[in-house]
Amino acid sequence: MKTELRDYPLTSTLIKLETSRVQLTLIEEPDWFLERLSREDDQGTLYLPYWTYLWESSIGLARHIEKMGTRLKDAHILEIGCGFGLTGIVACQMGASVIFTDAEQEALRFAHHNAEQNGVSQRADFVQMDWNTPCFNRKFPYILAADVIYEEPHWTPITTLLQEYLAPNGVALFSEPNRSNATGFFKLLTDTGFIYRKTTCPVTLDGQTSEVSIYTVRRMSA
Repeated sequence: MKTELRDYPLTSTLIKLETSRVQLTLIEEPDWFLERLSREDDQGTLYLPYWTYLWESSIGLARHIEKMGTRLKDAHILEIGCGFGLTGIVACQMGASVIFTDAEQEALRFAHHNAEQNGVSQRADFVQMDWNTPCFNRKFPYILAADVIYEEPHWTPITTLLQEYLAPNGVALFSEPNRSNATGFFKLLTDTGFIYRKTTCPVTLDGQTSEVSIYTVRRMSA
């Protein structure tokens, strides 16, 4: 059954990768929706719907995943903060099965729609999940996360999630646009038993080119 998108002005873009293409349906006016859909919880914490934007980091991670190629065939992957679903869709194109998760149900609707229009929905599941309260009882050989460490309160829940869900020999892939505070997250990773390797790649979006960093994260050897 096709996923319908309503209540948003829509636009479409084609993400060109080295060997494939991904057609994405996006929100046409994300700035307007950022203000309209923002909210505070009972403790006064502000939630901003950053999922309404396509971020450079997701394109950078998608390209990195594509280069992994056959290593992902038949792999079971968890993606946190999936947004419009680009990185998970590319993993599905590489032959993986992906659980797309996001705290926002609306983001999952777009990710589901985009998976359908790229012909990979048979390899995808969609679960509404906040990384503060993860809901699985299994481990994954790969965990994907594009631009999820932009605020310090997220760091401890995300590292806890890695400790719980990353398989012993598994790999977590993070992408991040070189924010100055990101070093704090990776220090926390090393303090909690992980090591990482960093690479960078240029990404052009809306006529602007920026550097995106890809972090390959593993557990420290015993």
